[in-house]
Amino acid sequence: MQIRKSRKWMIVVAGLVAVLGLSAAAGAGWYIHNLSAVNTGDQTVTRVNITSGMTAPQVASALEEKKLIRSRYAFLGYIKLKRIDARFNVGVYAVKPSQSTPEIIKHLIDGQSDEMAVRFYPDGTLRGKDYRSVESALKKAGYNDADIESAFKADYDSYVFKSRPAGADLEGFVYGDTYFMSGDATAKSAIQRALAEFDQVARKNNLEEKFKKRGLTLYQGITLASIVQKESIGCGVGTEVCEDQRKIASVFYNRMKAGMNLGSDVTYQYAADKMGVTRDTQLDSPYNTRVHKGLPPGPIATPGLSALNAVADPAQTDYLFFLSGDDNVTYFAKTDAEHTANTKAHCHQKCQQS
Repeated sequence: MQIRKSRKWMIVVAGLVAVLGLSAAAGAGWYIHNLSAVNTGDQTVTRVNITSGMTAPQVASALEEKKLIRSRYAFLGYIKLKRIDARFNVGVYAVKPSQSTPEIIKHLIDGQSDEMAVRFYPDGTLRGKDYRSVESALKKAGYNDADIESAFKADYDSYVFKSRPAGADLEGFVYGDTYFMSGDATAKSAIQRALAEFDQVARKNNLEEKFKKRGLTLYQGITLASIVQKESIGCGVGTEVCEDQRKIASVFYNRMKAGMNLGSDVTYQYAADKMGVTRDTQLDSPYNTRVHKGLPPGPIATPGLSALNAVADPAQTDYLFFLSGDDNVTYFAKTDAEHTANTKAHCHQKCQQS
């Protein structure tokens, strides 16, 4: 009786060992399979942008989402088993589905960046610590102060400079977009790419001719669009048309036609920040459109496509006033009384700020 029980237990144990062995083999097979290339015959290059501070799980998820690896779990398991110090080099890498996971990991950790991403922002100024400034964008891409200053002072040839006054800087012309540059590209090259993009946008949308019909040169149209850009809230980046911006543009056209100052707060704020002084509605600066009639001497930021199109094709309104309420809704008015009522009803906090 005891012998039979022992045999039964031996069979059970042998079965468990066999199951565990099969499970281990299956696990090993899964692991090996999921480290292999997604498609050995696919040489298509996909850009993978590794930004500062990205963790191994974040990188793995990004690669899996782009279908460049079979499994993020296998990716992370390989790093752990091989005891790899997963500090990924910042940059833009060319990765193919024909590469295995170990090959991709080696490329991201040991290799030089194939490209770098330089992101400029609509409504960003040329200089400043704000992340949207051109200066900050170039620093984030790895350029030092000397590289940036050299790029800012360099000579450029661009269609959008057609009516730009001599001596004007690059304010308003470094078009907002993400540009993928070679690893050895200079800061000047990045700015030249942005200017070339602005050229294409201006030509494609026939901005010069449209501005001309509104009584503006290309430079003046870009200047007004920069004010519309800074005054508007809630217009998506990259959109071609924003009705709020078209109405704001109509307000400025109506005020100029009526012989009124533009009265834009963002212009004196820009001037004060540039001068390094306290923001003051009565600031003595040609950029202050609360004090001076007409357009400021130049753009106060980079306009996006929707702001440019708004100035090229404004809404047809009788509005002479607008404000951005505390709820980030833009309220328009035809008379000073209506504007005062909008201020009392919708602007308790913002309208107390400089």
